Amino acid sequence: MNRADSLRAAKASQQDSARPDAVARVHDTGKLTARERLTALLDPGSEVEFGAIAAIDRDGDWVPEPGGVDFVGRIDGLTVVASSTDYTDHGGGYGAGRLERLFGLAQEHRWPVVFFVDGGGSRARHPRVGRGDLELNGAFGPFQLFDGMAQLSGWVPTVAIVSGPSFAGHASLAGFSDLVIGTPGSSIGMGGPPMVEAALGLRLSANELAGVEMHNQTGGIDLLVPDEPTAIAAARRYLSYQLDLPDGMANPDAAKIADLVPADGPYDMIPVITALVDDASFFELRPAFARSILTGFARMDGRAVGVLASQPLVDDGRIDELAAVKVNRFVELCDSYELPLVVLIDSDGCVTTWHDAPGTTATEAGISRWHSRAVVAHQHRSVPLLSVQLRRARGMSAHVLAGSPNAASVPAMVVAWPTVELGHHDGFSVVRNPNAFDDVIDPAETRVRIIRMLGHLPHPGARSAKKHPVDTW
Repeated sequence: MNRADSLRAAKASQQDSARPDAVARVHDTGKLTARERLTALLDPGSEVEFGAIAAIDRDGDWVPEPGGVDFVGRIDGLTVVASSTDYTDHGGGYGAGRLERLFGLAQEHRWPVVFFVDGGGSRARHPRVGRGDLELNGAFGPFQLFDGMAQLSGWVPTVAIVSGPSFAGHASLAGFSDLVIGTPGSSIGMGGPPMVEAALGLRLSANELAGVEMHNQTGGIDLLVPDEPTAIAAARRYLSYQLDLPDGMANPDAAKIADLVPADGPYDMIPVITALVDDASFFELRPAFARSILTGFARMDGRAVGVLASQPLVDDGRIDELAAVKVNRFVELCDSYELPLVVLIDSDGCVTTWHDAPGTTATEAGISRWHSRAVVAHQHRSVPLLSVQLRRARGMSAHVLAGSPNAASVPAMVVAWPTVELGHHDGFSVVRNPNAFDDVIDPAETRVRIIRMLGHLPHPGARSAKKHPVDTW
């Protein structure tokens, strides 16, 4: 076989049509193959594959690279790096430099990165080396995997989709990513079931050991969705907020927004958000984690914004340590990718959690170093922030949610509704004026007021360096 025929045969062996048994096993679990995932993710006709050929052997035949596939392509016109490993192909183990090479391109051109992390981590040195094959696909770029992910953090958006067992290096790739999307029955952990059994004698399934359902409650993932097509749609939608739309979607509910907020007592802030932003544009993140705080992306007359809000339906919107972590990370995320922040405040204050006795927990008013992380994130924030106080902002809650005027910047707009709570209700508000607003407005004006103010705030220009990384948790 000549080299051209060998090359065609090597590349043909990587297609799904060449491994029907493996494809059938994947489909029997209700999942997609590595190539099917990227076909669904990327715009048709935009994909450029990298690293398909790993080596040439002693007989002059080309050796394909196993473990998955890597592409540069587009999502709704936005160029991205896309990678998909496949547990049915050498355990999904990555071992070549193709992805590291693409990290260099992502860094240079600010291309977002989307992973499907399905496997048990990196492989040991490739068997082809022991055979004497000549490698063609080794390290070729400024980064290895982990330092590359750390360097990309805060510079380009990174998304990991976990739709199978994800352990060791694969779990680390997910942990480094800005957005982690999981599907039911999947898992993320540093040591897989064989390692746990060898060390502890316990036989656990991958999901029993480190299921995404557990991570969904504890903040280890950002979204839990029913299946891979939904995960792919969520990844595409997440990246869509990197671009503004020329025209926004009017929201007929904006004029009735005041009817959603009672004079006192708990209420759900989500209908308030959906009435405020462009119709059907709110994309919530981490909905099952630290539920007294809401975070997500939305659009205001087409402009992409980050939405940060109290959730009075849960613990009166109190901000505990985990809620403060959620605020901190979201502020860093929006600041890194130049999304203005729209903040809705209605909180009974900050609380700390303590253990009164084994197996019990309690809270009391107060702040901790976890709360200070959010305040520090605001101090370094340079994107505009527009805040609306609906009712309460007791204690330090307004400062955790919206920062304070500081040497770096002041909030672009601070307004309140007529239902705002006035006066001194805690020790902090006695020494700081809690009633300083740019204006008190009719709730029905809120959407128009924010959109008009955003129109006066310019989009940031291109940056030559990142501001800061995004907290991994």
